[in-house]
Amino acid sequence: MKKKLSVIVAALALVGLIAAVIAIERKSKTPMDRYLETAQTTKQPDNYIPAKIIDDDGGLQYEFLSYDLIDDKDIEKQTKYKAEYFDDGKLPPSDYVVKKVDHAAMRRDFPKYDEYVSSNCTKGMTYEEAEAFKREHEAEYSSEVHVKTKYFFIRCRITYIGGGITEGNEKCIGAFDFLIMNGDKIVGKSYPNCYFDHSQNTEGERKRFNYYRFEKVGDSIECILGGRLRDDEDHFSEATGFYVGFQPSVTYSDEDQFNPAIDVRCVALKDMPKEP
Repeated sequence: MKKKLSVIVAALALVGLIAAVIAIERKSKTPMDRYLETAQTTKQPDNYIPAKIIDDDGGLQYEFLSYDLIDDKDIEKQTKYKAEYFDDGKLPPSDYVVKKVDHAAMRRDFPKYDEYVSSNCTKGMTYEEAEAFKREHEAEYSSEVHVKTKYFFIRCRITYIGGGITEGNEKCIGAFDFLIMNGDKIVGKSYPNCYFDHSQNTEGERKRFNYYRFEKVGDSIECILGGRLRDDEDHFSEATGFYVGFQPSVTYSDEDQFNPAIDVRCVALKDMPKEP
C-alpha cells in the first residue's frame, strides 16, 4: 500500500513539475511567439468560417455574414447602399480625383531643387528657399488624376459580451481590419470607415460615426459596415485575396509572420456569402 501511495505521489509531483516548466517557458516567450503558437498552428479547412470572432478590445463578438465589393464606376448607380448611411450623407463620386505633383519633372527642370532633395535638404537651397520655390512652381507641375476606388460592405452580427473599453456602453464597432493580400504578403489594409446603417452619432461636437451604444450585455445588432479602398494606397489591383478580421498588434519586424489564411481571427471573403 505504501509503495502504491509513493508511486501516486511521485506521479503527481512529476505532473506538477511539468506544469511549472511549461508556465516558466510560456512567461519567457514574447507575445508574438505565443500568438504564433496558438493562432497559426494548423491550417483551417477551406470552407471554415469562424462563427464567433472577439475584437481586440474583448467587448464585442462579431459574426461576418456576407460581403459586397463595388467599383467606383458603379457606386453612384447602385441603390442597395443608401446615401444617408455614408459618413457625409451622400453617395461617393465615381470620378474621385487627387492632386498629383510631378516632382521628378520639377527636379529635372531645376537642378538646384534636385540638389536640395538629393542631399536630404542640406545643399542647393535653404529650407525657406525650397518652400518658396514649391509655392511658386507646384501649380504648373500639378494635375488632377483619377484614382481607382473600390468600396467594400460587410454584413455583421455584433453582440456586446461585456467588458472592454466602453463609455456608457458605447463602443467603436468598425474596428476590424480589411486586409488585401498578394500571396502571403499584406499589400494593403483598410477599415469600415465610410458606411454604417445603424449610426447613432452623426451630428454635433461628439459626432462618432462608427460608435454604437449597447444597453446591456447580450444586446446585438445586425448591420452593414463599409469602407473605401484606394488603389494608390491600398493596392487592391495587386490582390490575390481579401480577408476581414482582427490582425494582432505586432511589431513591424513580425508583421510578415501574420497570415490571415490560417488565423482563426480572420475569414476570407471568398468563404463568405456574397450579398444578393
